[in-house]
Amino acid sequence: MSDNQLNTIYRQAALKVEFDPEPRARLFINNIKRQERAAEQTPCTLRLSSSVQTDYEWHESIEAIVNYEEDQVSVRLTANHTQLAARTFHRTVIGKPP
Repeated sequence: MSDNQLNTIYRQAALKVEFDPEPRARLFINNIKRQERAAEQTPCTLRLSSSVQTDYEWHESIEAIVNYEEDQVSVRLTANHTQLAARTFHRTVIGKPP
């Protein structure tokens, strides 16, 4: 598992958010990329969303909220506005010396 992702299982659906050090994020459901967003500068918030079928004729709204700050990235996964997983990562800027 990469350090730049948040994973969880929700009602038999594998949810994953991948993000880059620069503001760019991707939402995957069952290893299929559902949405990708990017921004030009930080701080910023990227919102990615999709629906997922979790039961026969039952669909739920999945949202990933990725907040970029100068030194960290906070990622949250929600289903129907209920938080499923959250984590804050240290932001490493590519090409910037430590």
